[in-house]
Amino acid sequence: MLARFFREALLVDIYLLRHAHVDYTPPNPITAHNALTPLGHKMAGRLAERCREFELDLLVASPLRRTQETAAAIRATCPSIPYLLMPEFAELSITDMVAYEGVQPADDLYTWEEGHYAYGNERMWERVIAGWERLRTTIEERGAERIALVSHGGPLNVIVRHVLGWDKPIRLRTAWIHFDYTATSCVRYVDGWQGIVWLNDARHIEDLTPVRQIPA
Repeated sequence: MLARFFREALLVDIYLLRHAHVDYTPPNPITAHNALTPLGHKMAGRLAERCREFELDLLVASPLRRTQETAAAIRATCPSIPYLLMPEFAELSITDMVAYEGVQPADDLYTWEEGHYAYGNERMWERVIAGWERLRTTIEERGAERIALVSHGGPLNVIVRHVLGWDKPIRLRTAWIHFDYTATSCVRYVDGWQGIVWLNDARHIEDLTPVRQIPA
């Protein structure tokens, strides 16, 4: 009976993809403008090949440079996949501080103080959840079943916690689900049920030079 249910139920897989390698080593800043390194472009190519296996109906990405360059590799490999830009899935940045009543921080997240992160995390949390609901609606309208979202460590943390029922903003960098560069994770929906199928699978870059990663 259970096997029959899963054969007949509508099954939607949303693949959560972190962007490829960026050099965040100081004095390099962490901003909306960080580009992929040569290693990052190689990783993005590997991720693109991995995406062939998913037989995607829709590709979604954050508008920041590092996610756009990662998504560009996927689009070059799978050019027929419809593409959607969603700013809701951008990483925490200076744009989240527009209404902050204290002293505005600089663009570089390395220079932010605890109060900046506390405020910015709440704003990011709100927009990511709003974006997730908009994405769910878009998926239903398009009848898509296999969707890839190219995003960042922060938004991916929000999404995973939301799917698991945790909707209280927290200081993410002190309670972090670590996603490797170009790692794939999968959220599945089946007739009202939702869950995590897997997290942080980066087998496609195992042979590349190990990199000490900063979660941003």
